[in-house]
Amino acid sequence: MNIIFENVVERDVDLLIMRRFALRDASFIRMFCEKTSIDPDTVYSVLNVSHSVMTNDGETDVEIILSDGSAKTAFLIEDKIDAIAQPEQAKRYELRAKKAIEQGLYDKYYIFIVAPQKYLNNNQEAGKYAYQVSYEEIREVLSDEFEMALIDKALDESKHGYVPVEDRKVTDFWNQLYDFVENNYPDTFNLQGHKGEVRGSNAVWVTMNSGHGTSVVIKADRGFVDLVIPGYADRFAEFSKVNKDVIDQKRLYIRTASKSLTVRKYIEIIDFAGDFSDQIDRVEDAFNKAKELQDLVKYLKF
Repeated sequence: MNIIFENVVERDVDLLIMRRFALRDASFIRMFCEKTSIDPDTVYSVLNVSHSVMTNDGETDVEIILSDGSAKTAFLIEDKIDAIAQPEQAKRYELRAKKAIEQGLYDKYYIFIVAPQKYLNNNQEAGKYAYQVSYEEIREVLSDEFEMALIDKALDESKHGYVPVEDRKVTDFWNQLYDFVENNYPDTFNLQGHKGEVRGSNAVWVTMNSGHGTSVVIKADRGFVDLVIPGYADRFAEFSKVNKDVIDQKRLYIRTASKSLTVRKYIEIIDFAGDFSDQIDRVEDAFNKAKELQDLVKYLKF
């Protein structure tokens, strides 16, 4: 059967997300849970599914409130097809969520940005959200032909909408970075995106999955590499205590950022608009430390 859409806008995807939660789609809910520290096997009842929730501190595209019988958990979702992520938008989500907890609307929350993978890879503001779900991931768990066609059209729309203003030097740097990883870490790292992809001037964070729902991020413009553990910010003391021996032995620096806990190693700043060969020592050091953090995952207690 052919299902043809003239166009798809973010509201259409919002409603698809809401429908999947309203239908209590276990695979769909599990996909979101697996991005966080939540046990994906937790059985939730869906208490509330809301669209365009407005407060004095801005708008939440989709708000889902779940219950495991003892506490209420909110998924706050910002949806983007191709619109530019607004500065401070992620912070406003945090502000709204904290006020909602004070008001007793729910007990804990997770803030997501949902967008095409290319958007997530290239938009620095998108990188400020603790949790990300790509349209491509959503497509994989759908079984409804109508909904799959809608996501396909949204992905097609994204190709003709949001396009980063290319910084040729940054794009060239990334291309050499892919070659470097393929030659030196072919079985270790799988960089997001692909060689030849257009990169904007802000595309200076290198993200790699590292297992157990964690990721390793080389934040080249800030001079450090982070092992990001989503949902552990409020478990800082517990995590530090049970992992004290490893932390002390490896001289690790632990910090919190938004809802995540990060294990950090410092590097020299890498200029993605600069010459790759002139910075090869810095690149090698960054990936060596990224590998140390990735290997660390199997020794940490979660």
